[in-house]
Amino acid sequence: MTPAAPHGARPRAARRPRSLALLVALVVAATTACTAPAPPDDATTTTTPTSRTSPSEPPATEPTETEEPPASDDAGAAESPEEAFRAWLAASRAPDVEVACGYMEPALVDRMVAEMTAQGWPGITDCASMVTTTAALYAALGSVADVEIQVREERPDAVVLGVVYASGSCGSAVMVPDGTRWRIGEQSQEEC
Repeated sequence: MTPAAPHGARPRAARRPRSLALLVALVVAATTACTAPAPPDDATTTTTPTSRTSPSEPPATEPTETEEPPASDDAGAAESPEEAFRAWLAASRAPDVEVACGYMEPALVDRMVAEMTAQGWPGITDCASMVTTTAALYAALGSVADVEIQVREERPDAVVLGVVYASGSCGSAVMVPDGTRWRIGEQSQEEC
């Protein structure tokens, strides 16, 4: 006979899908970043918040640690923190590894990979494997990328977004400036 779990505790297996989903869904929640090579100059990798890439098209190359976020279609227009987060979310669900990893700071990716590895996720070694695995999980669970976003705080070094998913999970996404673009920073975290 196994001992009962303490009041309020859930078995590790019961927490795993929610934790991973929130971790990746919030990227904002866990944190580590990876960078991927710049996307090819072709319309399938457009990263505007309203466009989506085809999930059937594989990424052109594997991400590297020196990749920059994808360039904006309109070189003169700055992307807002909310637009950047929504672009990351769409890319992370497609999955479009280059785009999704390009929106995350390397420290965030490192943290998320370490957390997933500690939880027993097999094959999670870098941003690409994390994005691919979590996108497959979301697809298998029928999870939708509906999200409500509110600006909580604007600072010279970051904009903090409050993010609430349709599933009820929530967190803060700390968006840090990177030229005219924004990346999801390491201080992002799961809150509920």
